[in-house]
Amino acid sequence: MKRTLSRRRLLGLIGLSASWITVLGPNSSSAESPTVITALAHDTIPSRTIRLDPIGNQTAPVVVTAVASDPRGELLAAAGDDHVIRILETATLKVKQALRGHRDLVRTLAFDSSGKSLVSAGNDGQLIVWDRIRRFEIIQRMQDTPALACVRFAPGIAEMAAVGFDRKVYIIGRPVDRTPQFACDCNDLRAVAYRDDRRVIAVGGRSGDLHLFDPATGTLIADKHLHEGRIRDITFHREANSAVTVGEDGKVVVFDTEKQKILQKLQVTSGRLFAVTVIDSQHIAVAGSDNAIRIVNTDDGTVSHTLDGHIGSISTLTATGGMLFSGGFDATLRRWSISDLNRAGRRIAENENNLER
Repeated sequence: MKRTLSRRRLLGLIGLSASWITVLGPNSSSAESPTVITALAHDTIPSRTIRLDPIGNQTAPVVVTAVASDPRGELLAAAGDDHVIRILETATLKVKQALRGHRDLVRTLAFDSSGKSLVSAGNDGQLIVWDRIRRFEIIQRMQDTPALACVRFAPGIAEMAAVGFDRKVYIIGRPVDRTPQFACDCNDLRAVAYRDDRRVIAVGGRSGDLHLFDPATGTLIADKHLHEGRIRDITFHREANSAVTVGEDGKVVVFDTEKQKILQKLQVTSGRLFAVTVIDSQHIAVAGSDNAIRIVNTDDGTVSHTLDGHIGSISTLTATGGMLFSGGFDATLRRWSISDLNRAGRRIAENENNLER
């Protein structure tokens, strides 16, 4: 228990620095084998759970702090509280590489739309871009950045947006003389997302307001109060104007960024929601402090399924190729077969009786 509380305090640390520097350099990598728990959830929904094996002299279970799936559905990146990023095969959950480069907690991971680049950032004041083609060699490292909570690639181009624990939104990858300056009217920004047409960037943080900017100019398009409490994650439906936000008030909000109106507002839990990911044009998955994953139909505003199994807060979600991945404070990484959800019952529970070593 003492270790869990210490990690929660670590997740809340804030670090700010002054300058941005770009350097090139290699990374270390090695393969490892996870401890695997196989399970078949009732209603014929298959799921699988692994525990990431500690690296080096570490012995404690590895808490999963961030996950990202490549758009091809082949690879999963998972960051642990040991500051190591593991690259896994989505089909087998076998760890292919261990990427070392961060010195503190990794809070955010994202692949670009081609699946060739992976970006990572967190508490150590570094933003690192890894090249999949070169076996995830480091091709860009920005040091002395603010502590960053979220970094996302722009769809289809070599540009990123990043937010952290102050008011600024950073656009990375444009020429210096064309980089717009963003600033929100609240501190402690936690989430940023591009709309697919790249005409809108959505930002959220402590105030519960959704801030919409034009990423080309930095012009504020709109502010809309959506949550009573901090917004923790944002995503856009693919090829659509609707942004989906989740917050510490336990609500899911679907917001039309073109018409600037709320389409759905759903109270799904009395706890806090930390993560959201798109499954398809109708469905999203959300999760947080009550240890459950909920599949939400954003068209009619209903919770269609609940996935049980985690025994700690769920901090991160991603979906690809009919699979949903979740990770959190119970030191497990779980894969759910969401391709079978449409024919399953309303509640899906995972059984962890079978341990595969």
